[in-house]
Amino acid sequence: MRKRISLLAACGLVAVGLATTPAHAADPAFPVSGPTALPLPMSPATGSPREESLVFTLDVPQAGGAAGFGGEAVLTVDLTKVAGIATVREDAHGAKEKCTTGATALVCTVRGTLPRVELLVAAAKNAKNGATGEITVTGKTTGATITPTTTKLTVGGPDLVMREMALKSDPRPGESQPLPLVFTNAGTQAAKGVVLELETTRGMSLVETYDNCRTRTVADVTTALCSVDGDFEPGETYELAGESPLHVKANPNAYSDRLGYGIHPAGDEPKAAQWDGKTASGKRLGVAKRAAKAAANARAVDLNPGDNRRAFDFHVRNTADFTAPAVTLEGDSGDTLTTAFVFENKGPAWIRGARAGDSAARTVIVMPDGVRVVRKPDGCTATTATGGERAEQLGAPRYVCALGDTVRENQRAVYPFDLKVEKTLVNAKGSITVGDWGATAPRPHAFDPNPANNTAVLVVNAQGGGTGPRPTPRPSTSAGTPSPGASATPTATASATAAGAKGTGAGSGTGTTAHGSGNLASTGVTAGPIALGAAALIAAGGALYVAVRRRGPART
Repeated sequence: MRKRISLLAACGLVAVGLATTPAHAADPAFPVSGPTALPLPMSPATGSPREESLVFTLDVPQAGGAAGFGGEAVLTVDLTKVAGIATVREDAHGAKEKCTTGATALVCTVRGTLPRVELLVAAAKNAKNGATGEITVTGKTTGATITPTTTKLTVGGPDLVMREMALKSDPRPGESQPLPLVFTNAGTQAAKGVVLELETTRGMSLVETYDNCRTRTVADVTTALCSVDGDFEPGETYELAGESPLHVKANPNAYSDRLGYGIHPAGDEPKAAQWDGKTASGKRLGVAKRAAKAAANARAVDLNPGDNRRAFDFHVRNTADFTAPAVTLEGDSGDTLTTAFVFENKGPAWIRGARAGDSAARTVIVMPDGVRVVRKPDGCTATTATGGERAEQLGAPRYVCALGDTVRENQRAVYPFDLKVEKTLVNAKGSITVGDWGATAPRPHAFDPNPANNTAVLVVNAQGGGTGPRPTPRPSTSAGTPSPGASATPTATASATAAGAKGTGAGSGTGTTAHGSGNLASTGVTAGPIALGAAALIAAGGALYVAVRRRGPART
């Protein structure tokens, strides 16, 4: 009996020991990434063939996800299946992978946070049109397994070349013109179907719709992709079929706009997750082969996707009226006044910068004497009185507020500020000016027909009460309630919060506000979020009137 107990106890101890032995986690797997296919231009009869770049990258997770990775791996590029089809060598200007060249492989040691192999590949001298082969990359590293990848090489292929269109660059709003689209297959193989790509900025639009076209609009650009079936043969030139024309039209808001147009082999067109619903016009866009003589100017064979697409810039004969409304403030020494300065494009045209990222306009605010800025929006930068750089962003005499690279028609940008009255002055004046970038001050844009309303006065404690009707301030009871007799416009009101909010520079006190109809927030504001601590503005007599006075601490 004692022996049986001892044996059972021993078995139990063994079982416990086995249960507490930790299992080894599986090694992480790092994939090698590279293109699935690469077309190669055929080798010319004389001269060297053109080499194409081919890059393989070892996808190692960032620190923390790459536990066990020693920081170095060996990648082997197998060339056995491209013998006689392509030549492969390490790119001397690449990442210096230190590859060893063998008869049938390249063996490369890769390191760093983005380990990769950079190669140059060209069609072999006597490789035939349509010949194919494969390059496979495998690898080894400490503490991980490497998943291989394969790239298929093809000698020759289609090369669709979009020809430039001669278009009228200065149409009038409402004017349309035909698109004489022409493209050539300058490659060595037929394209099995093509996709026509058309992009228009928001001032231009395509007149016709076709059932084999799909569209999407992102921001201010509308893209149409039209799929056309058929074999598009090498050396041939194609144009739009006579029964399916295309026209582009300048919209009422057009000014500086662009048309992009391109041609792609089916399957290589731009991809998007979401497209608009299909049209049901009952018509399909088609193309037809052009006369042989039209192909004389076609480019040589290059299998170059860079020539698939072109762009045309329009300068439509249109105008846009940029304005800056006047602002009138009232306050005693120690008050903190919450107000906002406004820019508006009254159209009819929308405006975009000459280059992406360029500001289409700027608003410059010159502060009156006797007030100090204690809060400003992120979209505005403090400068010296002459426009120089200034490190301290509060208390500046001048602020420059940049717009984005596009300004839509009827867009309004609102710049909220808090101003503290440090000295009570009568008729202290500053200014608000909107315009193009100038050396010292904004200058009117060439498209603006009314430069007189680009500059407005900013006045504190106007002598004689200023011009135009004035609302009577009263204690705020509920945001959005009109004051009796106030003549308000939709540019001028915002809901108010408790006066003396922390961070505004104002002391405690009771705020008074005049309310009007409308809403201060605007569509497409580019000056940063509107966050008025205690604001209500009302337009009267063409001027904006500050509606909140926050009394500072009482002085003895």
